[in-house]
Order: sequence, then C-alpha cells, then structure tokens
Amino acid sequence: MIDHEVTQLPSEPDNPWSLALTIYLRGIAALLMLLGLRQWLYIAGIFNEPGWTFESMTTEWQFVTIHLAVVDLVAAVGLWMRVSWGNVLWVYAAVFEIAIHTVFAETFGLDPIIVGFHAVSLAVFAALVFMERRREAQLA
Repeated sequence: MIDHEVTQLPSEPDNPWSLALTIYLRGIAALLMLLGLRQWLYIAGIFNEPGWTFESMTTEWQFVTIHLAVVDLVAAVGLWMRVSWGNVLWVYAAVFEIAIHTVFAETFGLDPIIVGFHAVSLAVFAALVFMERRREAQLA
C-alpha cells in the first residue's frame, strides 16, 4: 500500500518564506562548496602564483586555509540538507572570515569585499528567518 499523502508534494507551500529560506540556503551552500574547493586547490598547489602555493604561505595563512577548506565544505553539506548544524557552521565560518579580515587585519589584510559579502548574507539570512517565523506565528 502506498500512502498518497506522504508521496504527493503539496500544491502550494503553507509558508512561502520557508521556501525562500530553503532556496537561499541552498544557494549559499553551493557558494560555500565552491569556496571550500578553492581552498583545497590552494592546498593541492594548483595555483602557482607567488604567495598562493600552500608551501609558500605563512603559518597563519596555512591554518586559515586548512580551517576554511574543512569548515566551508561541511557547512555546505549541512546547509544543503537543511539541518541546524549547517546553519551554525555557516554562521561560524562567516564570523570567522569577518574576524580575520577586520580584527586581525594586520596579519591577514583588510578585505572589505569578503567582510561585506558575509555581513550582507548573514543579514539576509536573519531577515528570512524572521519572516518565516512571523508567518508561522500568524498561521498558528
């Protein structure tokens, strides 16, 4: 026997903000996957630019590269699956990159593009979560 209620997709979502949040987080997951793979390209030595081969990096940059290579990919999987630890790891990775390019700018350099991207993406995430929960509260 097949339970048709389980196998049928709903014709219209109850909460459109939930769908918007899912699409947004899947987009962020795809971007994090690319960023994590870029870190692995640095580790593997694909880029032969001066200062960007893993062996020629400073110890601090080696730590950050390895750290982000792992955290970005794990966060991407978690965001794609829509599990809570994916959100936590993504927020952690974003705050980590904001911190290294602001608080520790003398070591890692100030990068306003990375800082701005992470700040805006976190703000959009917070707004979507707020709207989703507000809609759920209205429906209840």
